[in-house]
Formats: sequence, structure tokens, C-alpha cells
Amino acid sequence: MVADSDMATRSLRRTSGSDGFTLIEVILVIIITGILVTVALRSGGVIYDSARTEETKQELQALAIAMVGNPELQNNGVRSDFGYVGDVGAMPPNLDALNSNPGSYSTWKGPYIDNRFTQKTDDYKKDAWDANYSYSGVNITSTGSGSDIVRTLGNSVGDFTINQVRGVVFDRDGTPPGSTYRDSLAVRMTIPNGSGGTVTKSAAVDIGGYFAFDSIPIGNHDIEVIYLPDDDTLRRFVSVLPASSPYGEYSLANNVWSGGGGGLAMVTGSDTLFPGTHCNNVSFWISNTTASPITVSSIELTWTSPVAYYRTVVWNGVTVFDSNNPKAASGELVLFSSPQTVNPGETVTVQLQTYQSQATGGPKVDMTGTDFTVEFSDGSTFDFVPSICL
Repeated sequence: MVADSDMATRSLRRTSGSDGFTLIEVILVIIITGILVTVALRSGGVIYDSARTEETKQELQALAIAMVGNPELQNNGVRSDFGYVGDVGAMPPNLDALNSNPGSYSTWKGPYIDNRFTQKTDDYKKDAWDANYSYSGVNITSTGSGSDIVRTLGNSVGDFTINQVRGVVFDRDGTPPGSTYRDSLAVRMTIPNGSGGTVTKSAAVDIGGYFAFDSIPIGNHDIEVIYLPDDDTLRRFVSVLPASSPYGEYSLANNVWSGGGGGLAMVTGSDTLFPGTHCNNVSFWISNTTASPITVSSIELTWTSPVAYYRTVVWNGVTVFDSNNPKAASGELVLFSSPQTVNPGETVTVQLQTYQSQATGGPKVDMTGTDFTVEFSDGSTFDFVPSICL
């Protein structure tokens, strides 16, 4: 009987050991489960924060595009989107101005950004943590994550609102107006004024036809070149990018300054070449054949051969052009450093010095027998072929 009882006890112990868990095992399972749950929660939190960070960065980018446009949007190679600043001409006073007109602005073409959820009218102003964005200068900042996420638009507000537009006006054959005709031109540019309207700015033209506008906002703006005597207007547009100074050349439809033939004539037989055996300096005399003073601000010399470049223009002993690298080429319009006046009946000498084989130098070039065409800024034109080398 004793033997049967011991066997039964041992059998019961084996059964209990194979079908159940000890207290220690249960505790270990609970601890491991807790660790796994904690790790999962933390990983989920990190993933959720990463998603909110990415969502906020995308919205910051959308706000930046709403303000200053998307440079990737182009039409025939010309940028077409400049956002709020391109339409209004100033940075928005606040983020509200991107979604609703800030003051019945006629140039406002928004909304430039929309809410993601119609039930939250100010959603575009909040980051993914539901904290308001802060906006100052060229920075939009999210603070909801506890660590600032900043979207910077540019180096300064001036990159978007204070740019320069430059240009030169010629008539059809490339002649600048000179001092005589500069007042016959008006150059105007229409831009948004920053407060919902537009303003037309005017720029003066110098003797070489050069003009410049300052404080121009980004955007595609209309520019007009007006020849006042005929009320003839050349209309173009100029694309102003951030922190830029675009330059353009504008040609009128007619030879309005040189079509009359001018009043300067070359003195017959005055063309010579000098010095010595090089014969790479050209000289000739001109005379004012009119009863009024004539002012000259540029010269254009054209020849077919040889290939040569000249460095200096000397007008009656005064150097009015000197460019060693590069030198002036055939057909190039050369602007004088200061305009020169020829009085009625006066005769002056013009020297074109140091013809060489390359724009940067090279051997001297003999210009004997070269067929020259000369045109001055007043429209005077004549041909000559120097054949005497002194």
C-alpha cells in the first residue's frame, strides 16, 4: 500500500510540472510583455512624431510657395509663378493674407493656400502639433515639436521686394539717342505698389540709351519704351527673379536718330595710316557742315577684312574710348566716355589706334586698303579706304 501511495504522489507531481507554470515563469512572462509593449509604444511615438515633422515641413513649403511662388512653374522658359509678393509687391502682413484678401486689394489673386480640412478654417496656420506658425521677415517657424522647424525664404526681404531692372534703348540700326535725343525717350514700368494697387515708374535715359529702375518686386512686369515725337510705344515685359538685376536691350522700329543722315562729313583726302611700317593706326578729319552744334556720343566702324580689333578712339586729342581687353571689333558700337561737340564749321580729327589681330592682343595689323564704314551717334555716315601710310 505504501508503495502504491508513493507512486501516485510521484505521478501527480509529474503531471503538475508538465501542465502548469511556476510563479517565477509567470512573472517573467509579464515583465517581457511589459518591455515589448513599452518598446512598441515608444517606436510608435517616434514614427508618429516623424510623420508629424514631415507633414509640417510640407506645409511650411506650401506656405513659402504661397508667399513667393514656385520657381519650377514656367511658361516657355519664363517663370510664371511668384505668389503673393509677385501680385501685391510686398511680403504678406500675416499668414491670413495668403487665404483671404487683406484689404480689398485689386492685385490680390488668392487664395494662395487652402485649408486641408474645411471644418478648420485656420488649419493652414497650424503645424501638425496644432501649434500656430510664427512668421517674421523671411522665416516661417513651427514650434509644436518642442524643437523649431524653420523654413527660410531667402537672405532678406529685399531679395523679393528691392530688385533692379536695367536696359539700353537703341533705334533700329543700333544707334543710341545721344545728348541730342535722350529727352525724346520715356521708359516706364508698371509694378504692384505693395498695398493692393499699381504704380507706374519712369526712368531717365542717358546719352548711351541706358536706364535703370530700383526697388522692383519679383514678378513679370510690363515695361514701355516710348519715342515721344511720334508717340510710338514699344511694349515688353521683364521677369524679375529674387535678388536679381535683369538687363535688356530694346530696339525701336525705325532709325529715328540716324535716318536723317547727320551733319558731319569727312574731309576729303584726310584719311591716313600711321606710324611707320605697321600702319595699324587710322586717322581722318571730320567737319560740321550745319549751322548748329552737333554732339557725338558713339562711333561704329564696320569693315569686312582683315580680322582686326582696335583699342583706342582719340577725338581731337582727347581719348574717349580705351579698352585693351577686349578691344573693339568691326560692327561694334563704341560708347564714348564723354560726349564730344563739334561746333558749326569746326573740323576735328578722329584717330582709331592700335589695330591688332585678336581682341586680347596679338600682332599688329596693317589696315592699308581696308574699306571702312563709319557711323556716328548723330546719324552721320560715310565710307573711306585709307591708302597712305605715313
